[in-house]
Amino acid sequence: MSISLWDLHEISGLPITGRFYDEVIPNTESLNWKDHKGVPYIPHICRYLFLAYHKILQDSKGKSGVRMTAWIKYWYRGPFRYKKSSRKTVRNKSQKPKEDSDPSSIITAALKHTEEEEGVFEDLGIADEDMDRSYLAAFLACWLCKFVFPKDDITLIRPRVFKVASRMAHSVSFSLAVPVLASIYKGLNDISSADDPGNCTTVLPFHYVLGSCGPGALVSLHA
Repeated sequence: MSISLWDLHEISGLPITGRFYDEVIPNTESLNWKDHKGVPYIPHICRYLFLAYHKILQDSKGKSGVRMTAWIKYWYRGPFRYKKSSRKTVRNKSQKPKEDSDPSSIITAALKHTEEEEGVFEDLGIADEDMDRSYLAAFLACWLCKFVFPKDDITLIRPRVFKVASRMAHSVSFSLAVPVLASIYKGLNDISSADDPGNCTTVLPFHYVLGSCGPGALVSLHA
C-alpha cells in the first residue's frame, strides 16, 4: 500500500499546483523588491510577523526560539473557548466522556475584535486595512509549522515560513502536497531503516498518513 499524490490532495485539501514552496528568511533588500507594476514581491505584512517574533523573543528570557504557545498568546488576546485538558485522568476509558472539544461544524459569523484583541495591532503598528491579512498570516505561519511541515521541534515557530505565510494571506497558492508527500516518505524511510524503529525520533505529518490510509497504513507502508 502507498500514498499517491492525488490521495494526499483529496484527503488533506493541500494544493498540488501553485508556487514552489521554500522556507527562507528574506534579507532587507528582498523585502523591498517590487515588480514592474510596483507591487512588492513579498507583502509588507511579512514585516509584522518578524516584528512580532522579535518582540516575543525579547520577552522570552534568553530562550533560543519562540514557542507556538507564546505566538498564539501574543496574537490572540481574547478568552479561550476550550480549557486545557488534564494530562492525568481517573475516568474509566471505556466510558464516554461527559464533554469534549470537538467543533460543532457550524461556522458562525466573524465577530469584531474587542479592544483587548486589537492590542496586538497597536503594538505592531498595523493599519486597519492590514489587520485581517496580518492576523491570517500569523495563523498560517502556525499552521505550516505545526501541521503541514513539522520539523525536529514542533513546539517552535520557524521564521523561515513567514514569507510564504504572508503571500498565502494575499491569496497566492503554493504547491504544498508535493513537498508534504516527500516529507512523509522520507520520514517513513528514516523509521524503517533505523536500528530501533520504535524509538526513532523522526518527525513527519502522521495525520496525513492516517487520514489517507487509515490506522493500519503504517504497518502496510513499512512492509
